[in-house]
Amino acid sequence: MGTAFGSDRAIHVAPRMALLFNGLSIAAVTLATLLPMGAALYWLFIDPVEVRSMVGLGPEFLPDITMGQRIAAAVVGLLTALPMAWGFARLRTCLSSFAAGRPFASEGIAGLRDFAMGGMLAALAQLVSHTLMGLVLTWTAAEGHRQLVVSIDSDMLLLAMFAGTISALAWAMEKAAAIAEENSQFI
Repeated sequence: MGTAFGSDRAIHVAPRMALLFNGLSIAAVTLATLLPMGAALYWLFIDPVEVRSMVGLGPEFLPDITMGQRIAAAVVGLLTALPMAWGFARLRTCLSSFAAGRPFASEGIAGLRDFAMGGMLAALAQLVSHTLMGLVLTWTAAEGHRQLVVSIDSDMLLLAMFAGTISALAWAMEKAAAIAEENSQFI
């Protein structure tokens, strides 16, 4: 390993791998942009029939979703989407470092760590957002038909586990870079 922690010295990256890292970087930025927009637009334009299907109430118990509910649902949707979008934006920094042949650059490792943090925050936000979304969507329901939802699902658990694993890998990369920097001082 010829690169020191945080240095600009680069290792050779095969063109095919650089293309892959750059393509993933573009995908990360695209997701960071589209994820919040998609979450907000989905809830602003959702069909009332679909909302009734989600909460399991008929039109006699749940009238059409109001604009206030749509806006509140979009805000709740953003509660989960924004941390993940931030994580994807930070992942771009990591992938750019990889493409440039600097896998142990401090900014790249920080980008990977922040991606993991964004995923973990999104998983935690899902825990809260399920409850809030249930309240928002049934706010105008007939008396006795409002719902308080508490949900822990496999998607949430897998996202938290994935984020924890990526965080551990970022920690290991940071330690490896520090050891490589220490070893380079002996030569």
